[in-house]
Amino acid sequence: MKKILHVSYDLRDRYDQKVTPAISRLINLSKANFDVFTIDLVRVPKLKNEIIKLISSNHLKINALGFPYGIFMKWSQNRAFDSISKASLENKINLSQFNLIHAHKLSFDGLVGYKLSLKYNIPLVVTLRQTDAMVLNLKPGAVAIFKPIIKRCEKLFYLIPQILIRMKELFGETFYEENIAPKAVFLPNIVERKLNAAADSKVQKGHFVTVLKMNEKIVKRKNIKKLIIAFNRLKNYDFKLTIVGDGDYKTEIEKWVRNLNLADKVNFAGNVQNDQIDSYYKRAEAFLLPSLSESFGLVYAEALLNGTPIMFSRGYLGFDGFFDGVGVGVEPRSIDSIAKGILDLTNNSESYRQNIKKLSEAGEFNVFNSEFIGNKYAETINEVC
Repeated sequence: MKKILHVSYDLRDRYDQKVTPAISRLINLSKANFDVFTIDLVRVPKLKNEIIKLISSNHLKINALGFPYGIFMKWSQNRAFDSISKASLENKINLSQFNLIHAHKLSFDGLVGYKLSLKYNIPLVVTLRQTDAMVLNLKPGAVAIFKPIIKRCEKLFYLIPQILIRMKELFGETFYEENIAPKAVFLPNIVERKLNAAADSKVQKGHFVTVLKMNEKIVKRKNIKKLIIAFNRLKNYDFKLTIVGDGDYKTEIEKWVRNLNLADKVNFAGNVQNDQIDSYYKRAEAFLLPSLSESFGLVYAEALLNGTPIMFSRGYLGFDGFFDGVGVGVEPRSIDSIAKGILDLTNNSESYRQNIKKLSEAGEFNVFNSEFIGNKYAETINEVC
């Protein structure tokens, strides 16, 4: 069985330190076809916190000194590489045994994977994520750093269509056409929902839903205040918004809604168990989330799997480009655009629902299920090694 080395800083969620589902699900899925070893990288702020620990026979944890916001990013990744080399010398890992290295983010794992690939002459694949586009856009000289990594890669997995557009803008059309487009493989995150996109007689006209974790940083990124202001502009319509989710910023948003005299228009459902969220999607006329950026957009996919039209941000990193005719794309920084989008969704609800139903019946939403993703991943890896 082929041996795959997974390298990732994203196995631990930055908010609660639990294993992040998206990457861990893919790694666990790959175990059906490959012998898997994971290097779990954790950035720590102090030298004394650095550790190299073999958690199990196929899981190595490395705490490596690093800095937030990508400061001294190249230095940090070189330090992580040195720690992995040290782990090899201590017989915690045999790096020469692997048939392939998968670095799960270009900007934070890519250089580590690249150096391992060069030193041990192992094929390399990398996943392109929303964070990569942000880092490449904000850090001077980052494009030059990552060009040789991309050239070294055999395949480039990507989660969202918009990321390829950004890569072309950042690296230029010539480099993109020669080194990115031929290697690009669409591999979205797994959405653990049963397909249930049939028409539902319980849909409540004029009722909308959004779903998010309600801490301050996420609320700002999800653009919830502008969404609520758009509802304020439409207060003469019989529209209602249910916000599903909890967090320490929920009280602040509730207070803000009261100050706008929208308490009768905006309902806070609080924390809802995963197996109950589907009922909120199915009752809603549409799912609304004019987010400023999304790493993938799990909630949009969940809504579609329940037959519910969506509002997404047009031209922004997120769900734009997945499917046509399933909802409305808006300019998230424009309250007027969001308000018009809400009216569009209620006026054309039946048309969007019929399009979603057709896509569902044609099997287009299967791209999110574990069987499709597992087969696609195995097929791609077997092409490489």
